[in-house]
Amino acid sequence: MHTQQKTPTPRFCHQLTIMVTTIFIAGITATLIQYHKLPATIPVLQSFTSEQAQFGPKIAIFYLPFIALMLFLLLHYLEMKAAYPVMRKKKAQLSHQQRQNGIITFCLIKNSILLYFTYSLFNDLMVALGHERILQQWHAYLFLLLLSGIFIAGILRGFLLDK
Repeated sequence: MHTQQKTPTPRFCHQLTIMVTTIFIAGITATLIQYHKLPATIPVLQSFTSEQAQFGPKIAIFYLPFIALMLFLLLHYLEMKAAYPVMRKKKAQLSHQQRQNGIITFCLIKNSILLYFTYSLFNDLMVALGHERILQQWHAYLFLLLLSGIFIAGILRGFLLDK
């Protein structure tokens, strides 16, 4: 029986992951450096009108980056698992192109999420230090549109590769 080999991750995915991870580490480092300057309570939730809706302890500035890191690690794991062929009963195995489509989709989603949450971290840090917001409401909508586009493109490409 012919066994399929692991599908290699495209080079741009490795480069994108390194670049986005570096930006995330820089964001966490900047936050740690500025942490002692933060007030005891900081805005942790903004309303749709860009007003501070809720305040919390300054450690709350790390909540969203922690969630982003956990999502990134989960999606990275799924990206690595997508590279290996799956033995299926009574169904054809995924082709090399189909597995590569999954790898690229996971790569783009995980890096988009980490980059957006890093951007949000910088915004939260600026607001907590008393500066103007750098993250506007339309940025969140643009991010959701981008993420939806990545999902749809991955699904459509997967269907097209089946034919």
